[in-house]
Amino acid sequence: MKIQVKRKAVDTVMLPLNQSTFNKKLMSDHNLAFSFMSVVKLDLRIGDTLTYKGELLTINQEPNLKRDHLYQYDVVFEGHRHTLSRFILKDEGAFTFSYTGQPDDFMAMFLVCVNAVDSGWTLGEVEELEDVTIDFDKVDCLSALTMIAQAFEAEWDIKGKVISFKKTVGVAKDFPVSYGMGKGLYSLTRQSINDKVIVTRAYAVGGDKNLPEGVIGNLKLNDYIENNVDLYGIREGIFEDEEIYPKRTGTATAVSQSNEEIFTLTDTSIDFNLNGLKVEGETPKIVFKSGSLNGNDFEITSYNHSSKTIRYKANKDSNGNFFPFGVTVAEIGDKYTLVGIRMPQSYVDAAYAELTAGRLKYLTDNSAPRVVYDLELDLIELKRRETLPDAGDIIPVTDTELGVNENIRVTSVSYPGHYPDVLENGMTFTAEVGNEVTYTLIQKIQNDVKEQKQVVTQYSKHSWENDRRNAQALNEFIGKVLDPDGNLEQPLQQAIVGMFGTPSMYYDLDGISMSVNDGGDPNAFAMTAGRLIHRVFKIDGLGYIWNLDPFAVTGLNPLKSYYLAAKCSKTSLIGEWVLTETQFPTEGDVAFWYFNFGILSSVLEGVRSFRATKGFTVINGGQIETDVITAFMINVQRLFAQLITVGSDGFVNAGISGLADKGNESQRFWAGATEENRYTAPFQVLNDGNIKSYKGEIGGFELTPTSFQSKVIDPGGDPTSASSGIILSDWGVLSRNAGMSFLPSSTGLDFSASLVGETSVVRPIERPFSVADVRAGVFGIRRQDLVTQVLDQLRGAWGRYGGMFSSLKNLGAIYEPVRIEISDSDTYMSEHDYFLVKGSGNNKVYLPSDGVEAGRVVIIKNATAGTIDILGNGSEIYKLNNTVETAVSISQGTIRTYRFSGSQWIETNG
Repeated sequence: MKIQVKRKAVDTVMLPLNQSTFNKKLMSDHNLAFSFMSVVKLDLRIGDTLTYKGELLTINQEPNLKRDHLYQYDVVFEGHRHTLSRFILKDEGAFTFSYTGQPDDFMAMFLVCVNAVDSGWTLGEVEELEDVTIDFDKVDCLSALTMIAQAFEAEWDIKGKVISFKKTVGVAKDFPVSYGMGKGLYSLTRQSINDKVIVTRAYAVGGDKNLPEGVIGNLKLNDYIENNVDLYGIREGIFEDEEIYPKRTGTATAVSQSNEEIFTLTDTSIDFNLNGLKVEGETPKIVFKSGSLNGNDFEITSYNHSSKTIRYKANKDSNGNFFPFGVTVAEIGDKYTLVGIRMPQSYVDAAYAELTAGRLKYLTDNSAPRVVYDLELDLIELKRRETLPDAGDIIPVTDTELGVNENIRVTSVSYPGHYPDVLENGMTFTAEVGNEVTYTLIQKIQNDVKEQKQVVTQYSKHSWENDRRNAQALNEFIGKVLDPDGNLEQPLQQAIVGMFGTPSMYYDLDGISMSVNDGGDPNAFAMTAGRLIHRVFKIDGLGYIWNLDPFAVTGLNPLKSYYLAAKCSKTSLIGEWVLTETQFPTEGDVAFWYFNFGILSSVLEGVRSFRATKGFTVINGGQIETDVITAFMINVQRLFAQLITVGSDGFVNAGISGLADKGNESQRFWAGATEENRYTAPFQVLNDGNIKSYKGEIGGFELTPTSFQSKVIDPGGDPTSASSGIILSDWGVLSRNAGMSFLPSSTGLDFSASLVGETSVVRPIERPFSVADVRAGVFGIRRQDLVTQVLDQLRGAWGRYGGMFSSLKNLGAIYEPVRIEISDSDTYMSEHDYFLVKGSGNNKVYLPSDGVEAGRVVIIKNATAGTIDILGNGSEIYKLNNTVETAVSISQGTIRTYRFSGSQWIETNG
């Protein structure tokens, strides 16, 4: 039975269909592979096509041809999905871009790109799912399609040029199979996949944003759920998703810009008032989830609930540049969310519900060993039932002895190309089934080798002289080199370029770890599963990233050493580790490459060691290019005698300097600015040990551009409860906000000072409220003294003081101001006078009137030859004999004290 091959719709050769195998894998391979002998050379080329089961298949890589009397051909025709690997995904001409949307948004963008270079692609079924954001960087369209599916936790399928995108592709087939004659199943093989830990008890932890009152750390479920504990015992695991927290995703209905720093966003659908919902200790921010500001967050400065408008400010870099800027601003339709806000209960409930659902899925997916089954189906039974399982379909599989009885996904199928038209002895239909889908990126995603910026360094004359001296010493060294053991004819080799390693050794390993002396047993060795990424070898049309299975071995011979190599298929991106006593050459097998990794030693002093041989090193001129450098000591005098900048992709804002450009003040480290602006960077370390930093955290303290304060400031709940925290700012040293009220606002009092010292004990029950406006250089407050009686003394108080104390104990001398007045004019006491000695001259003394408040004390001594008159100066004087006068007289040598009650001066003995 033959099938026609065409070239540009013109018939060319016929190929034997009975010597082909059809292969199809969910979101991966779709091909018809031929392997046959021919007596004549056939004209087969890239681009030739054939039609199989209604679909056009194409040769995408040169057929393998071997001539040995006959012509041996291995040729693969691939479905349209493989054509997608030829094209790079672009959005409006950009190869590197970020895209946000639902599946239909992504697929619309995808089809515009693909149809521009290969017309005829259309969309089939597309399910509606929640928005995601994906970053694309020079990725081919086939890999991009899988990236999109993986982001949505969905699947794609292609029939002809029609792409469907659904949560689950395939259909449930009414084709129950079980082991035995006439039951559809010849054989069943179970394979365990060891990259999953069994979990029978699951907890859940979400994100740390917008946490409800009383929740500390992260959103979490306080209980746990269990499954299969009776089978596997308690095996704990945690479902974690930082994106699950109380949140609301909104859409901008209007945007505006007030100035270069202030922007607004209006969302008429906001259903709660943001004001008063700030999370203590956090800065409310708006975080954009789409548009040109996607991924950026900005501080919210205010919110107007009547217009439902959020006001936010731009971010400012160390050079004074603002972002957003220019045309890169928010637009109507952009999506956003809020952080630093306590959300209403409905959003909290929704977050807990999402966390609960995620935990349940996590437990369901992990509470049993992950396995796949290889099925060999009965072709005659398939023919009789007129069914043909396809990748993605679901079929019932039963095997009582293996304990299998469930509906399982078919992830790949393989069968002879001429089935079901022809039935022959020895035909097999194989399928791999398993309920987990692997997202395989068939093509490479991106090259991880980035262009490196070369640094040209200027050296001083002193360095030049050192270099010349070292070069002369090197020449002497070359002339003296010899082999002390007498084994080498030429102990020194000179060359222009030195290359170490072979092309087959030039690869990287991803996600793979090695266990030498596994479990403490020197005769046990293990490798985990992972990926081998080759820098030279590749399979045309598929790529250069092989998936390697896990490997473990015990019972090694302690007297022998072993070679370790990755055995990788030449036709598919799968491989395995092999540990042998003999080394395999790279091309030692027609179907596999052997990429040697290294040598496992024999048991020496009770343990084995491993030395890798993979890798590639080039030495040319003054450069060495290699993967790893290991040394017991590195002595490089000039390693940092230059500027070394740190960063990439426009964020080169840190570095190390070895330049002595400012003597002892020369900079050694900086961060937060470019190389040109390093001496004004927010963080600097100078040669003399001086550190400059304008913001940051040190232990439990926070450094801002104008203050140094505790990260947590607790003002105390009422006047007599304990407060905590300290702030040092250019306004003073305070236990709360610098320059602001010291007591809680609930007291109605406003006490501020340059220095506050506080002691706290258990508060009394009283909760006074009064009005005051007091300023002092120092407050000395015992919070337990701030009871009603004390605060009542301050109810009408006002003024400015050098110090104010709730209690005071003096352990030394007290100094009080003294004024001696001997002028002939009347004496007027000012608000600054305390002790007045009245000598000769006019005998009238006027008590203070300006700036006098309740409790003011003055003392007057009569040092004249007669009596003096004391006048109230607008206030009455309450005399010792309990009479009230506007003036009193005191005799020679008498001392009187006057205290102001608020309306009268009260006379007491001196």
